Amino acid sequence: MLRTAAMVTVVLALAACGGATTTEPSTTEAEPSMTNTTPLPTGGLDVIVPPEAEGDFPADLTVSCSNGRFPIGALREIRSLEQVDPGGVAEAIAPFLANEEGRQWPQHGWQVLHRSDDEIQLVAKRADGLLAFMTVSNDGSGWTWASASLPGDPCELEFTVPDHLNTVEWRLDPDGAGLTAESTAIPVILQERECVSGQEIGDRLVGPQIVMTETQVFVAFAAQRPQGAAFDCQGNPTSPFVVELPEPIGDRQVVEGLEIGIDLADYVD
Repeated sequence: MLRTAAMVTVVLALAACGGATTTEPSTTEAEPSMTNTTPLPTGGLDVIVPPEAEGDFPADLTVSCSNGRFPIGALREIRSLEQVDPGGVAEAIAPFLANEEGRQWPQHGWQVLHRSDDEIQLVAKRADGLLAFMTVSNDGSGWTWASASLPGDPCELEFTVPDHLNTVEWRLDPDGAGLTAESTAIPVILQERECVSGQEIGDRLVGPQIVMTETQVFVAFAAQRPQGAAFDCQGNPTSPFVVELPEPIGDRQVVEGLEIGIDLADYVD
């Protein structure tokens, strides 16, 4: 299990009860409610994993941030490359770090974030506190450098949508009616994250998944990928949507359901 450091990242103040550089459930009982009650389209969304009573998550839960996906339990196993190099990894990344571009990456302090049979994800903390990443791969003949990235934002962990779906981000609609404890409708603005050549989400929308606990309302969306194999990044349009809750908000906080509230940098020396 792994415990979240700060679960809530998008919070509403309820009016009646007092928001990279890359190289290469709801009931009327008193118990907590954690049931998805909003009807979902075919292939509905099921990605939100509320923390357990102690704020823990299953160690095998797949999460993502700037450098791809890995089990959240990996955060407890991060070790210095010098300590756990299986042989040949340090040599594989040395030429990249020595070239003109690689000199922008940290030259020391690389740690193993996650390892599979044929890939190792490496992470290091930069002088500005943000993270740098590299990946090495092994085709059976030894480890070779595969890619590197310098994200411009913190590596905030997220729940992952299935591989065949795109991620859809949302924010509260500034033109929507103000929310109160009695509200059962949340007006939001949706925007697809991945490049789709400027296509509207339309009927490709999947969700929302809604998970209501005693203290929070988690909301998450995704989208079916459009037809085609290549898309440009001209900017995706936004779409209004109204999230219908099975019961009033009450004094709960409304939360971006994909965000976990853990910054990977907190686990990297």
